[in-house]
Amino acid sequence: MKLRSIKIDKKFIPEFNDNKDLPPADQVIIYFNRIPGTSEKGNYKDFTFNQKGGISLNYNDQMLASTFIERIDNLEMDVEGKTEKIKNGKELALVNNPVLSDLFTEIRDYLFPEDEEISGGESTA
Repeated sequence: MKLRSIKIDKKFIPEFNDNKDLPPADQVIIYFNRIPGTSEKGNYKDFTFNQKGGISLNYNDQMLASTFIERIDNLEMDVEGKTEKIKNGKELALVNNPVLSDLFTEIRDYLFPEDEEISGGESTA
């Protein structure tokens, strides 16, 4: 059995849009209501087949955000010509803005890091 080896904090400051270069009071901060288990990653991905027989991996980032993000500080987005504050994961999931794709990727990579498993003691046979 593999176990998560990386401590993940419920408070996350993304690098998205040079966020970490801003003064602390202006930084976007994301608070998770809980950190998902490694086994939950499959719940947020799907595979599609294209006409040439290729397979594409797709993540349901909107469902991931609405499920795990409790609160967001200092995130404002242009929504239908108006600047709106995005205060939680459900609101983030509803914003349809391609600029957010990097933020969703960063959130997904934070919650499900690639180096998350312990392999020591496992048999290679």
